[in-house]
Amino acid sequence: MARIDIRGDIVVNEYAKFYDWFKWDYTCPKKVSDIIDAATPDEPLDVYINSGGGFVSAGSEIYSILLSNRSRVNIHIESLAASAASIIAMAGRSEISPVGMLMIHNVSASASGDYHVMEKNAEILKQYNAALCASYCAKTGKKLDAMLEIMDRETWLTAEQAVKMGFVDRIMDTKEVEAVASEFGIRLTQADIERATAEMAKAETKAQEDESRKNNIMSDLDKYGV
Repeated sequence: MARIDIRGDIVVNEYAKFYDWFKWDYTCPKKVSDIIDAATPDEPLDVYINSGGGFVSAGSEIYSILLSNRSRVNIHIESLAASAASIIAMAGRSEISPVGMLMIHNVSASASGDYHVMEKNAEILKQYNAALCASYCAKTGKKLDAMLEIMDRETWLTAEQAVKMGFVDRIMDTKEVEAVASEFGIRLTQADIERATAEMAKAETKAQEDESRKNNIMSDLDKYGV
């Protein structure tokens, strides 16, 4: 069995180094694809989810990666599968903890500009909703319009409701389930990125200086035959 953990924020691959720097939990598409590439072709892929979501593009990519291996994917919602994480939860046979929750909502984004830009972005968001809705419709068998309405209400579902509506196949058969709280949304701001980039640059400069000093010392020792 290959274990894939969907933990913390779901981010694009480019943000992984910043999350590593801050030692924050995160999931990116490369993490998932690397685990699958390392597994044998017939090895089961067990996906454990506890995430408040994140970048919809990253969530969609992970969903597609898992969907291409659907016959061996088993989804386990341990606590929360919200937003982009709920899309990933549609990628295979699934079960949810009795205390787990699923949340689906409209895609959101920020924009600036005149009314043409705002109208264009509103249209893009609606199209994105329809595109992502396909994952929910495929899993539940519900019609597009009905599912878009559920997304529009920002719907939070208990384990029982998620199973009843077809988003999840079954409730976990377990007596002891640990519910782990998960923060909602993306924590990484532009200021965080700039701070991490500066600190990483400092660390790299110091490492280079240390290496240079070491080489100079070794060179001096060689001169004296040490």
